[in-house]
Amino acid sequence: MQKTSYRFKLWMVNEKDEAVFGDGLARLLEEIEAHHSVLEAAKNLRMSYRYALHRITLAEERLGESLVTRVRGGAKGGGSSEVTAFGKNLVSRYRKTQAELGTKIKTLP
Repeated sequence: MQKTSYRFKLWMVNEKDEAVFGDGLARLLEEIEAHHSVLEAAKNLRMSYRYALHRITLAEERLGESLVTRVRGGAKGGGSSEVTAFGKNLVSRYRKTQAELGTKIKTLP
């Protein structure tokens, strides 16, 4: 018999049991934090800018909180994006829970 191991997917849900946050959105916010740009973050994750904005907007609607503040750059560009304190806290909580569960799952037979 070949060796097997466990894997899991983790996501957060709101009180309506709607998915609001998972690994994809966490990675997107981490990239935005690193590059201060939704466009750069989307490019690095190989997703369209439009899809990235959709993911952020949907999560913000379901959470009732802003995750990212965006400043448009105008005709010559130069806009920037920042992850809000709420967004940073959500990423931190998600990654902490993910790591803790990952450690626990490794001990399963």
